[in-house]
Amino acid sequence: MRSYPRPIRSGAVTGLDVALVVIVVMGLGACTATPQILPIQPKVQSNTSTQQGAGRTIAIEVVDARGTDLIGLRDARSHQSAITAAPEMLRNIQQVLESGYRQQGFDIIPVGESADVALEVRLTQLGYQREATGLLKDLKTVAEFQVTSVMASKTMDGIYSASRTKDTVVRPSLAANADILNEHVNIALTKLIDDQRLTAE
Repeated sequence: MRSYPRPIRSGAVTGLDVALVVIVVMGLGACTATPQILPIQPKVQSNTSTQQGAGRTIAIEVVDARGTDLIGLRDARSHQSAITAAPEMLRNIQQVLESGYRQQGFDIIPVGESADVALEVRLTQLGYQREATGLLKDLKTVAEFQVTSVMASKTMDGIYSASRTKDTVVRPSLAANADILNEHVNIALTKLIDDQRLTAE
C-alpha cells in the first residue's frame, strides 16, 4: 500500500515558523539598541505683514534650556536607544527665526547691541516618549519654546508648543522621528513669529 506525506494542517506551527519568529525578534532587538541623532531643520513661513517690523531692529538669542541633550528613547527599556539632536540644531532655529522676522520687515542685529526688540528664545522641551509594553504603544512627542521679549516700554512672555500622541506598532525610523519633531518645531516657531504681541510697540 502506497503511503503519502501527510499534509500540514492550516494553523499548525512548523519549525520554519518558529525560526522566522526568532529572526524577526532578533532583528527588532538589534534595532532597539541603535541610537538616533535627529537633524532638526525647521522651515517656517511667517503669515504676518511685512509692515510689522517697518525697519525696526531686533536681536534674537536662542538658548537650549532643557538641561539634557536627550530627546527620548526609541525603546523605553534600553538606554542604548537614545535619541538626540544634531549639534547644529540651535543654529538652524536661530536662522529660521531671523529669516521669519526679516520677512516682517525687521533688521536683524547681534545680541548685545541696542535693539528696538530683544528676544530670548528658550527651547524648554523637545520630547519623545514611547511606552515600554503592549503591541500598540503610545508615542508622545512635543516641542516647546518659552520667549521673553524686551522693548523700551514693556516686557512680554510667551509659550509656544506643539505635541501629539499616536499609537505605534513598529519603532519609527530616524527619518520618521525627524519628520515628527521637525513638524512640532515648525508649528511652535510659526506661532512664535506670528505673535505680534512680542514685537508690537
